[in-house]
Amino acid sequence: MHLARDKTGTTEPSGTAPQRWERYLTWNAAVAKVVYPETDEAVPAYMDLEQDLIDEIAVAAEGHSDSSRTSLVDVVRGVTVEEGDTFSLAKIVVATRAMPSQSLREPPCLAFLAVTVMAAEEMGKAGEGLAPHAYYARLARLLGLVDQDAALQKQYRQHAELLWKRVNKWLENLEGGRGIPTAFALTHRYVGLPISQALVRESDRRRLSFMFVQYGLSPGMRLAPEDLKPYLDMWLTSSSSATSSNLRRLWSRSDSRDRIAAIAAVELASWDGGHPDAQNRHAGGRAILVANMRTGFLGSSFDLSLALRPTGTQMNGRMEIFETAGKWSAIAFVPGAAGIWRTSYTEELDFGSILDGLVRIRHANAAGELEYKRYPRRIVPLIYDELQSAYVQADRLQLGLDSLLLVRTTGTSSVAFGTVEEVKKVLSSCARPGFETTTILDGLPAGWTLFTNVQMFTAPTFTKFNELIPLARNQLTVAGGLQIPSRIRKWSTISPPEIRATVQSERFLRVTLVDAENEELIHEWRSDSGTLVTPISGLGLQDGDYQVSLFTGSKTVPTQQASIRLRSGDAVDGLTWNRAPRLTYNLDTPRGLFTASEELGSKIVVDGLSCDGAANIETSCSAKSEISWNGSRTSCQRKRVSIGTPDPTSCVVTGAHHIKLPTWFGGASPKFIEGECTSCGLVKRFPGWAFSNRKLRKENIDKSPHCAITVAQLPPVAEATIEWDAALDALVHLGGGESTSLETVARQLQGSAIFVENFARALETLGHIAIERDPRGRAKRWELSPACLAQTASGQFRLTGGWTRPSISSIKSRVGPGVISRVAQENGPSERLVQSLSAKDLKFIAELEEAAIVPDSGAVLLKALPRLSDVGAAVDRISLPGFESAERFNLASATWIPTGDVSNAGAYRIKRGFEKLYIYRNEADVKEGSAAVAGPHLTKHLAANAIGKTLTFYLPHTEEILTPLGCQLPGLYDRAAVAFAGHLPLPSLVKVSGEQRRCLSYKSIDQKYADLLTTLLTT
Repeated sequence: MHLARDKTGTTEPSGTAPQRWERYLTWNAAVAKVVYPETDEAVPAYMDLEQDLIDEIAVAAEGHSDSSRTSLVDVVRGVTVEEGDTFSLAKIVVATRAMPSQSLREPPCLAFLAVTVMAAEEMGKAGEGLAPHAYYARLARLLGLVDQDAALQKQYRQHAELLWKRVNKWLENLEGGRGIPTAFALTHRYVGLPISQALVRESDRRRLSFMFVQYGLSPGMRLAPEDLKPYLDMWLTSSSSATSSNLRRLWSRSDSRDRIAAIAAVELASWDGGHPDAQNRHAGGRAILVANMRTGFLGSSFDLSLALRPTGTQMNGRMEIFETAGKWSAIAFVPGAAGIWRTSYTEELDFGSILDGLVRIRHANAAGELEYKRYPRRIVPLIYDELQSAYVQADRLQLGLDSLLLVRTTGTSSVAFGTVEEVKKVLSSCARPGFETTTILDGLPAGWTLFTNVQMFTAPTFTKFNELIPLARNQLTVAGGLQIPSRIRKWSTISPPEIRATVQSERFLRVTLVDAENEELIHEWRSDSGTLVTPISGLGLQDGDYQVSLFTGSKTVPTQQASIRLRSGDAVDGLTWNRAPRLTYNLDTPRGLFTASEELGSKIVVDGLSCDGAANIETSCSAKSEISWNGSRTSCQRKRVSIGTPDPTSCVVTGAHHIKLPTWFGGASPKFIEGECTSCGLVKRFPGWAFSNRKLRKENIDKSPHCAITVAQLPPVAEATIEWDAALDALVHLGGGESTSLETVARQLQGSAIFVENFARALETLGHIAIERDPRGRAKRWELSPACLAQTASGQFRLTGGWTRPSISSIKSRVGPGVISRVAQENGPSERLVQSLSAKDLKFIAELEEAAIVPDSGAVLLKALPRLSDVGAAVDRISLPGFESAERFNLASATWIPTGDVSNAGAYRIKRGFEKLYIYRNEADVKEGSAAVAGPHLTKHLAANAIGKTLTFYLPHTEEILTPLGCQLPGLYDRAAVAFAGHLPLPSLVKVSGEQRRCLSYKSIDQKYADLLTTLLTT
C-alpha cells in the first residue's frame, strides 16, 4: 500500500481544528479567485489545475508559491482526515449545505474539489502500480490514505454530486460573471465529474474551434456528444489537424471518447464563431445574412441585413462594399451579440442583388487586405440564433430549431419549379407540420420563395440539396418562449420554452424534467414514434433551475441533457442590477429632455413618473384645431443600391453546382461523403449515415424523400407570439444594462430595427424605463425606473416601473382582488390601474415597493419641462457633414421631399454611403456651417418650432392632441402627454385636404394643459 506522503510530502495537519478550518477557507477563496476569475465573456469555466494555476492559488492564499501542490493537499487533508487516518467530508458538506442556494459567495467545497481534479489529472499515466483508470486510489494517495480506503470511496460517492452541483449553482447565481458551469457527467457519475474538468487541457479546448470551422458546425449548436464523435474521430486521426499529441492519445482510448465528446459539445454550445486563425485557415472572411420577421398594424415584413464575424483585424465597424456598378462604397456595421457585426440600416440595399451575386466587403481603406465574401446559393437556410434574436444564415438546417428557408425561383422554369417542389416534399415528410410558403412579402426580394415556421425533425434519406440534411441524428432542443439576455441561458417564467426531441436511431424515447436542486421528478413524457414536442407552460413551474434529459430505447443513461432556467421579475438578476447605471432625467439642462444620465440635477429631476422641481413656464399660446401641415403629400422613391457581381451562366449565381462525389464501391458507408464543385470549388459534406443502405443511383433523386420517422402526428408549429407583459417582466428581472439587452428582448417580440426602436421608446414613454441616448437619439444604456403610483386624468393610479407579482398579490390580499384592473394594450404592455382608494390603503400599496405616489402625474411632469427652443439651442453642433443625397422635411405636408440644397434652416435627412443622419439647422447654423445631429422626431419638431408653428393640433370636444404618424412628441414631452391617459398614443385617421392621413392621438388632455404643451412647442 502507498501513502501520498511518500510522493508529495504530505504531513499530519498542524494547528487546532478551528485554525485548520480558517486556513482551508483562505485557500478555498483563493481557488475561487484564481480558477473562476470575474469575466465579461460567456465562457465555459473549468477547474483545469495546471501547475502554474496551482502556484497562483498558493500566492493568493499565502503570498508565495513554494510547494504549492503539497500545501493545497495538506490544507484539504487538515479538514477531511481525522485522527487515525479516518476520512470524512462532514465538515465541508455541512458548511456547503448551510449556504443558501442563491448565495453569491463561493461554496466551501472548492479546495477539496480541486484536489479531486488533481487526482483525475493523474489518470492514464503509466507506472506507480496503478491501472490507468484507477481514480480512487490516486485520490487516496494524494490525501495520505491507503489505496482502498473504503470511507473515502463511500463518502465521495455520497457527496460528490452535491458538491459539484453547488459549484454549478454558484456560477449560475453569478449569471456567468465567473464563467459558465461545465461540471456534468453523462457516464461514470462520480468519477466523471472531476474528469470533465481535467481531461482536456485549455489549449486543446481552444483548438476545437478549428474542427468546428472545418466541418461547418454553427456557433451555439447544441449537438449530442454522440453526434460529435464522427467529427472528432476524423479530426483527431487526421495528420493535418491542429491538435496536440496528448489529445490524440486520449482519443485513442475508448474509455475517454464519451468524455471528450461531452466537453466538445459544451464548447460548441458556447462557441460564438470567433477564432481568427481557424477562420483564416479554412474559410477566409465570410459575410452572412441575418433575417427578422415583423408583424404589426403596419403589416408584415421580412427584414434582411448583412453580418460579419470579424477575423483577426481590429474591427471598428467602418467597412466598404463593392457595388454592382464597380466601385467600393462606405458601409457601417454595428456590434451585436456573440462577435457578430451587422448592418443597422438596410433599406438602401438591394437584397435581390445580394442574394444573386457575389458580395465583397473589406475594411475601409484596406485595399488588398482580407475580404469578407458571400457566395450565392439556390437554397439559403436561416437558423434562429438565440443570442442574436434573429435568423442567421447557416450551411444546413438543424434538427428541432426554428428556421427559415430562402429558395430561388428564378432561372429556367423547370429548375425553379423543381427546386421549390422538392423542398416542399422534403419538408412535408421530415419537418414538423405548419410550415408555410410565400413569394409576396414586404422585404422579400423578387424571384425567391420564403419557407417560414420550418422545424426539421428528421433527415431525408436522399436529396440532392445538402442544405436540407441536418448533421445530427438524435437531438434534444429547448426552444421558443422568451429568452432573457444573459451570459447563461434562461427563459421567462411567464413565457417558458417548449421541449422538442427527435431520435432517428430508436423508435422509443423518453424525456424527463427534474428539479435541478433536489432531483425531484416533475414530469415524464414517452413516445414510440421517435419524435416528441411538448410545451412546459402548463406545468405551473416557478422561478428555478430544471434539467431535461433525453433517453433513447431502453437506455438508463441519457443521450443528451439540457438545462431550463426560469426567471422573472420576482427574482432579480443580482449581477445586472448591481451594474445597472442609476439614470434620471436631469432638467437642469435642456438636454435632459431627450436623454437620461447619471448626473443628478439639483433643480429639476424626473425619475420614472416622479418629478422633483418645476420650470413653471407661463402659458402664452392656445391649442387650436387648425392643422398646419395640410399641403399635398409628395412621394419619395428611394433608389436601392445593387451589390454583388452576378454572372447568369455561372453556378455561383444559379446554385446549380456540379458536385463530384467519390466512387462508391459498396460496403459500409463512410462517416462523411465530401464532394467538390468542378466549376467553383464549393465543398459540400454529406453525413454518411444519410446514405446508409441506399445506392447512389440517379433514379433516387426523382423519388420522394423518405424518412425513418413520422412527423405527421406532431402538433403544428404555432406562430410564435411573445407578450409585452412578459417582455416588461424580463426587464424587471434584469434591472438595466447596455442597450443590447433591451434590443435582444425587443427582437423576440418583432424582429425589425424599427420595432426595436419603438419598443424602447414605448417603455420609456410609459415611465417603465429610463434610457441614456447618444446625440443622435440612439439608445446606449437603460435602467428600470423606480416603482411609482402615477395618477391619470381619470383619477385612477397607474403602476409604473419595477413592480413585482408578489407585491401585486399582496395588494389584492389587502384591499381586494378587484382593486387592480389589467387593461390589455395592442402596442404596449398592459395597463395596471388601481381604483380610487383611501389614503391609508394607497400608502400601504406604495410601501410594498417603496413607490412614489404622484397625483396628477401628467400635469406635474408637463410643468417641469423646458421650452423646445431651449432644447434646440442645447443640442450639440457639428460641422455640416458631407452627403450624397438629402431630403428636407416639408412642414407644409409633414413629409420628406428630395433636395440638393441644405443651405437653409430646417430638418434634413441626409445619406452618405448607406448611412442616414437626421440633422437640424437654424439660422445661426447656416451662418456658421454647422448642424445639430439628433433623432428624427426632435429634428422635425425643432423645424416647426423655428417658424413659430407646431405639428400638433387639438380637438377640444374629445380632449385629444394629434400629430402626424412619424412625428410623435420627442423625449419627455411624449411621456408627459401619455401620462394624462396612462396609455400610448393611439393610431387615428384624420381627413386632411381631402385625403386620409394617419395620426397619433394623445387622449384625456384638457384645454389648460393642451395650451401649456402648445406653448412649450411653439414659443
